[in-house]
Amino acid sequence: MKKLLLTLNILLLSSLAFAQDFHFSQYWASPLNLNPALTGVFDDNIRFAANYRNQWFKYTTFATYAVSADANLFRNKLKGNFLGAGLGFYQDVEGEGEFKNTGVNLNLAYNQQFGGRKVKHYIGFGMQAAYYNKQINLQNLIYGNLFEINDNTDPIDFANYNNTSFVDFGAGINYFTNINKRHSVSAGFAISHIAQPNVSFGNNNEDILYRKYSANFSAKINLKNDVISIIPILLFQKQGPHAELDFGSYVKMMLNERKNFALYAGGQYRLSAYEANKFGSDAFILGIRAEYQSFDFGFAYDITTSDLRNAHNFMGGPELYLIYTIASSKSRYRENLNCPKF
Repeated sequence: MKKLLLTLNILLLSSLAFAQDFHFSQYWASPLNLNPALTGVFDDNIRFAANYRNQWFKYTTFATYAVSADANLFRNKLKGNFLGAGLGFYQDVEGEGEFKNTGVNLNLAYNQQFGGRKVKHYIGFGMQAAYYNKQINLQNLIYGNLFEINDNTDPIDFANYNNTSFVDFGAGINYFTNINKRHSVSAGFAISHIAQPNVSFGNNNEDILYRKYSANFSAKINLKNDVISIIPILLFQKQGPHAELDFGSYVKMMLNERKNFALYAGGQYRLSAYEANKFGSDAFILGIRAEYQSFDFGFAYDITTSDLRNAHNFMGGPELYLIYTIASSKSRYRENLNCPKF
């Protein structure tokens, strides 16, 4: 009976882990995962992004990898309106048991421009189709047999419980405006896991993946001589009984406008909730960022402020991203776009 309970607990913990999505503190650096309507929303024409996060890095816990490529299309033909297309890949690896959550998504978006010469508005709609695969490597787990008979074997045959795949869908809407090419505001809303797929490893079990609702807001306010900018940011996400609220601000210093050389520094505060929206302190996030020509690089570190800080095992989480963009055209529509950077 002890062996049975041990193994069932392992499967229960894995199921709870898979019930929620991964997240990035620098969520703006993974736009295809944040909101499909953000696909193609940037000043240049082609964008490549890579992200890495390790939660509580001193010990083996959660590591997340993501790469994506997207582009905006037909700006000239659509006279400033544009289509966005993108492809993304990510993998989330959890714990010594090597729970792997792998996803590939295809995004399509359309942005419509309206407004005058001084103030331009854009509203975009995006759709996402995704394929997910979840795996458990039970070979690295420790079973009760190791302590009882010195034989670390699986007491129950779980051959049919170590792999599952499914298709899912998402959608989003995004609005942004720029004023005199100096100030900008952006806001978006997205829904993930519209299909609410069954992610259970058991053929006769049901473990529904909750829909996730995300809302984000950002602005860029240029100060004296446009050298200093204040960039407030906010993100709210809810998935089933879980919710989080991130808010903060970055300060941007433009060092060389011709070479697009700028430095950023800032912080965020995260509140998290489980059941009845009872929010509590989760983490304080420090971040730095640099832009040079077509490169955008950022580093952030989560300082745990919840009760987990009392456990020596939980040391906080570092996160890195790198973005590279390519300008394949120099039409006036690209130059006038002035997408917000948050």
